[in-house]
Amino acid sequence: MHGPSLPSVLKSKPATHDTMTTHDQLTAGLARVTSPQETPIYICAFQDCNRLFPSRERVMLHRKRDHNSEEDRDIFTWNE
Repeated sequence: MHGPSLPSVLKSKPATHDTMTTHDQLTAGLARVTSPQETPIYICAFQDCNRLFPSRERVMLHRKRDHNSEEDRDIFTWNE
C-alpha cells in the first residue's frame, strides 16, 4: 500500500468521563474481533485532526465543515 502512513503516536486529547454506559453493558461481553468489511474506519489526518469516520463521504463532509477544505488526501483507511 502506497500513500500516507499513520504516525505511530497520535496527538493526545483529554478524555471525557463516560456517564452513559451501565455496569450491565460493560459486563455483557459484546466485544469481538472484526474485519475491514464489517467495520469501515476512515481517519481524517488533515492538519493532525485524526478523527474517525465510518465512510469517505463522512470524512469529506467533516473536512468541508470543520477544515473549510475539499482536499481528499491524508485519509487513512483499511477499506480501500
